[in-house]
Amino acid sequence: MDISKLREAIEESKNGCIIHIKTKIGKRDMFPAGFDEWRKRIEIEINEMPEKGKANKKILKIMEKFFGLGSNSIKIEYGHTSREKGIWVGMEKEEIIKKIRNGL
Repeated sequence: MDISKLREAIEESKNGCIIHIKTKIGKRDMFPAGFDEWRKRIEIEINEMPEKGKANKKILKIMEKFFGLGSNSIKIEYGHTSREKGIWVGMEKEEIIKKIRNGL
């Protein structure tokens, strides 16, 4: 994974960063699950259908576990009803990049 491309998917924000993700429905729960170079988004795979907010809850749970953060440090910033979402994470950009690179 080219680190400059990964940087394009992470935007610095107030007290943290917004990670631009693309959701894929699959057989497992996995983050990161790849990189969409065309959309410049980190992929997340979940095994939950997008019904009644279940998929969004699963995404937050997966990312909380991946980053080792509590629920007050991760939230959906935009894209609640879309496959493409912005997830705010209360960490510095370089920390996020390091964790994601180790996960890919």
